[in-house]
Amino acid sequence: MQKRGVSVRKLVNEGVIRRSHRNRFFERIAEGSLPIAVFHAVSARLEIDPIRAAITVQCFSDPASYEDPCCETSALVAIAMATHLPGELAACEGTFETIRDELCNGIAKNTSSAIAKYHRKLEDRRNGGDFDFAYG
Repeated sequence: MQKRGVSVRKLVNEGVIRRSHRNRFFERIAEGSLPIAVFHAVSARLEIDPIRAAITVQCFSDPASYEDPCCETSALVAIAMATHLPGELAACEGTFETIRDELCNGIAKNTSSAIAKYHRKLEDRRNGGDFDFAYG
């Protein structure tokens, strides 16, 4: 909320939360006692990406990881995978079954390696590495 410059009072004034939810607002979030509709309204107002938030909670030990480019990239890849997979599977014969954890880990490792390789190439370009290649 600090990053967005939004206070609990501002959420009340904007009609995002009721005045009665203002008291103990943060405690209610921590307890999970904030009504789900209010939780979604607050998340939308604060522009919180729910996929990225879930990855932060499930995969990273620090809530500040939400701002980490690694977390953001992980969320983007998860969304892209969820978007493209149904179309790919529709073209397949038979019934789709959930794949094994080992295969998921292999796919994740290959995808992570491809992302790291892309990052290294970007850094090389930023640092003039392609200059030597082009004129070498």
